[in-house]
Amino acid sequence: MRILVTGAGGLLGGRLAALLSNAGHEVVAAHRDSAPPPELRAVSVELTEPGAVKDLLEREKPDAVVHAAALASPQCEADPALAEAVNYRLPGRLASACCQRDIRLVGLSTDMVLGGQQALSNEDVEAAPLGVYGRTKLAGEEALLAADPAAAVARVALVVGGGHGSRGTGSESVAWALSAGRTVRLFADEFRTPVDPESVAAAVRLLVEKGGTGVFHIGGPERLSRLELGHRAARVLSLPAEGIEAGFQVDYPGPGRRPADTSMDSGRARRELRWTPRPLEDALRGTRSTPD
Repeated sequence: MRILVTGAGGLLGGRLAALLSNAGHEVVAAHRDSAPPPELRAVSVELTEPGAVKDLLEREKPDAVVHAAALASPQCEADPALAEAVNYRLPGRLASACCQRDIRLVGLSTDMVLGGQQALSNEDVEAAPLGVYGRTKLAGEEALLAADPAAAVARVALVVGGGHGSRGTGSESVAWALSAGRTVRLFADEFRTPVDPESVAAAVRLLVEKGGTGVFHIGGPERLSRLELGHRAARVLSLPAEGIEAGFQVDYPGPGRRPADTSMDSGRARRELRWTPRPLEDALRGTRSTPD
């Protein structure tokens, strides 16, 4: 299939684009600032500009679109208007354009749309995001599915393992700090179900190739705190754990506060897609030693 991946210069989008290409698909890597993997056909585009989405789809004529473009959490808190434009309004416009052209659409979202009040939430748990990032991503989910009911949304957990570009995944940020002799503070009261790009790519490929509508949780096989994850990464990667300090979210109130527990039950993806995430330790072994 000819698959257009938006946000293909990003940490996850870049890896997904490369992995989908490795799986045999013809991938068009749409990006804005950061460069996508060099082996892919790259298209530079500002999707928030009027007419940009329709022009891109008409020019590239994809069979499917994987929408990974998003404004990251820290930027959202600093610029809520931009967060609304990128994370909320863009997915709706893209979905409408894809629906009109009968193009299969899979949008990526985040576990940060959850309120964090319970462990291992499935798709039936009401989303209750705390920050601008989570609120705009949830609004984007709703806009995408309203405009294209045949589309799917993959809510992705904290990404670990090997990413793309200069930003690090959840395990890479820890590994790079420890390798450089820097101290890293990790929260003992923030729980996630970390997942690697290979597992996400497998789920996205199934959603593209086999179908599925609505929201799917795409999380890893283990629920653990950020502190536990840091110690696990240090052990798997043979790095000194002495540089890891325990912190607690309750000691750092303010804008951008993360939900306490966004761990996800990914049972729907397992049942309906026959998808299985890779073991956490396999995921951690993919951590890059340095940025690209």
